[in-house]
Amino acid sequence: MTKKHRRRDGYWRSYHLAHTLELDAVTSSIVRLVKESEPPCKVRRTRRRRGRRPVHSWEKLLCICLIMVVMGYTFRDMQSYVPKLNLPWKEPYPDHTTIWKAYSKIPEDYLESLLERTAQLCIEEVKWSRGMLASDSSGVETDRYETVIRPNKRERRFEKVRRLLYLKYHIIAILDHLIILRARVTSYRAGDSPTLRGMLRRFRSLPGSVFNADRGFDAELNFERIYELLMHPNIKQIAKQKGPRGRGHKRLHYRTRAAKEFDQSTYRWRGMIEAIFGAEESDEHNLRTRFRKEENRERWGIILAMGWNLKILNRMKCTKMLGMEVMSIIRN
Repeated sequence: MTKKHRRRDGYWRSYHLAHTLELDAVTSSIVRLVKESEPPCKVRRTRRRRGRRPVHSWEKLLCICLIMVVMGYTFRDMQSYVPKLNLPWKEPYPDHTTIWKAYSKIPEDYLESLLERTAQLCIEEVKWSRGMLASDSSGVETDRYETVIRPNKRERRFEKVRRLLYLKYHIIAILDHLIILRARVTSYRAGDSPTLRGMLRRFRSLPGSVFNADRGFDAELNFERIYELLMHPNIKQIAKQKGPRGRGHKRLHYRTRAAKEFDQSTYRWRGMIEAIFGAEESDEHNLRTRFRKEENRERWGIILAMGWNLKILNRMKCTKMLGMEVMSIIRN
């Protein structure tokens, strides 16, 4: 007979304190993060130009854009909410058009560096060095429609059907504390396996960690890249492939090696990554976006992951404020 799952002692106290201080903590963390980071190259070049000084500073507009996505507001809603934030800049309040222009000019590389910084802050807070990682994707709802052709079996013909357009939200996270390391938004037609390879291209090495993933990530190049990062791939494989396949007709050396090292007891923790998607989808605004341009959707996904890390950081600090130890979700 299995034991009933019980919350850790003091869980609800830390949960209540974290939710009480969440808005102020996330806002102050975003302001501090933007002030400490260097502005993008485009902004540095613009500051050298002659002429009248801009009314709104880049740092203030960037903070407003980040808070807007984290809270799930629209541009017009954010215009009304800015006076309540008490930002440290004594400047006029921007309108929704100014916020939109600033959002569309944020470089994606700059946002990725901010995401890495938030993940690093969480890692330093708990002094994490190695553990379990996982990658997965979830559907993102939009307010746009698309026309697809589907077979009609009764009338034996094809017909056009109008349906909602969905996207995919891909993440790589540390399962021990649910910290997001990489995030990306793609079309729902994009495969999980090639998307993971792109996310691991500039991924920093975490020696000794275990990388869990389901059958959708079963590919020789994925195993090879994970081994290059000094991690152990624990990816469930579809079936045994025969013959010389893969790049340059090489045998599946890394895939065969990973099959021998696969651990089912470790793989069962992969489902913990669904807690991130479940928390985002259970929010008031659900896991959906109103952005229509592809580059704006990419920015939305990275900022959403950044806000998640700041919420996790706030929970860690609240747990320590209560004199409790921040423990890993995965219990050995």
